[in-house]
Amino acid sequence: MKKSMAYVVVLCACGGTGDTTIDGGDNDSGTNNDVVTNDVTTKDVSTNDVVTQDVVTSDVVTQDVGTFNPANVLGLVLWLEADVSSSITLVTPDAGPQKITKWADQTSHHNDAMGLLQFFGRNPYVKANAINNLPAVHFDQNGANANTGNMLNILDNVDTSLQWGTGDFFVVCVGDFDNSTSGTQNTGVGLFYSKAVFSGSNTPPVGLYLYGNVPSSQANPTAGMIFATSNTANDFVTTSNAYNTGTAHMFAIRRRGAKLDLLVDGSSIATSNSNTVDVSAAKTGVRIGADGDATIYRLDGDIGEMLAVKGQLSQSDEAGLVSYLKAKWATP
Repeated sequence: MKKSMAYVVVLCACGGTGDTTIDGGDNDSGTNNDVVTNDVTTKDVSTNDVVTQDVVTSDVVTQDVGTFNPANVLGLVLWLEADVSSSITLVTPDAGPQKITKWADQTSHHNDAMGLLQFFGRNPYVKANAINNLPAVHFDQNGANANTGNMLNILDNVDTSLQWGTGDFFVVCVGDFDNSTSGTQNTGVGLFYSKAVFSGSNTPPVGLYLYGNVPSSQANPTAGMIFATSNTANDFVTTSNAYNTGTAHMFAIRRRGAKLDLLVDGSSIATSNSNTVDVSAAKTGVRIGADGDATIYRLDGDIGEMLAVKGQLSQSDEAGLVSYLKAKWATP
């Protein structure tokens, strides 16, 4: 995938042993000696560089994760990878680990997740060997103090790539959470992805959510997942405690037409009719890890990778994406 292309260039530099044809005479007419046998066919192309060492054995099959490349998914508008160090910008605060100020989107839409520059205590950090011996972005539900957690924010882009209206979408996150299920809503929820519009101080916002833990009541959140589509009710809630253990899973929300599915590790665990709710949330950013300037719905856990597709994700691409993420992060 990303690394294997570099090895192919080696072919152009392998000119052989210097015995290629330069002038006329008897040697030049003997094509079996210089061109066909030594340099091109036997040594450089077939045996050493391309087939045996670089492409088949070392890069593609053994080291890289399969042959599926998320970059080729039609409609991909967000791709955050914690194990790509070049996509993460760090700052060193006065104390503690380095904090993330930018987690760059690897699509052409530049939906970069930004930290709160003026509050380093609210920014997450990179945690080594967090999921399957790969680094992940760690969110602390008590980041700066007891009243705030860690959060990243994706500004609403002028290209509307994160405004999906009533259309299809697919959001997937590889992560874990281990939030407390007691206490206030501030510490007991845990948010992976949120793009919603608050319509009032005492009503749930309308929009797209991917939670760990569910604020079934402000005092006692319940472990599970939620999708809020109106300010009076939620489409579905699953309250399985199996996921609130600090173990990484693949959490996803998919909408096809009016059907909404919540998926864990590639399998649907809850289905609902979304009633074609508009989830554009124009002029509203995406919050990751917490909401409300990191004061509510705070996540205590790690995120390894997050992707979002605008429009319908084909079944073949969904299968490839699920297999890719499972193999890479070793989720169930």
